[in-house]
Amino acid sequence: VMEDGTVVLVGATTENPSFELNAALLSRARVLVFRSLDEESIAKLLERAEATEGRALPLDDEARAMLIRMSDGDGRASLTLAEEVWRAAKPGEVFGPEGLQRVIQRRAPIYDKGQDGHYNLISALHKSVRGSDPDAALYYLA
Repeated sequence: VMEDGTVVLVGATTENPSFELNAALLSRARVLVFRSLDEESIAKLLERAEATEGRALPLDDEARAMLIRMSDGDGRASLTLAEEVWRAAKPGEVFGPEGLQRVIQRRAPIYDKGQDGHYNLISALHKSVRGSDPDAALYYLA
């Protein structure tokens, strides 16, 4: 069905399709790899968001550059961060780097089960449970 074009399958994943997809499906599919955006592309994306919203991000130049770096090449993350800034700003308020950091607080860590971080988190959870530390256990569980 996929061979003759009756079914077109479109999927997205953060995992490596070579390891996560069935071999028969993988042999009939075309895998497209998306790369991280560079800082210039993130800046253009934010400009388009500002045009769509009809208002500029209330950030000085240094804070704007910081927001672009915080998005780490992820366009969706940059738009989410921009929404947080717009939501937090009072009329006429412009954030500098410290104000941006206060609004954003921190980005959620990227969890990748293929890296050592996976094992480090599980190890920390096990140790906190064995050590009868409920606060630490809840921290690593969440």
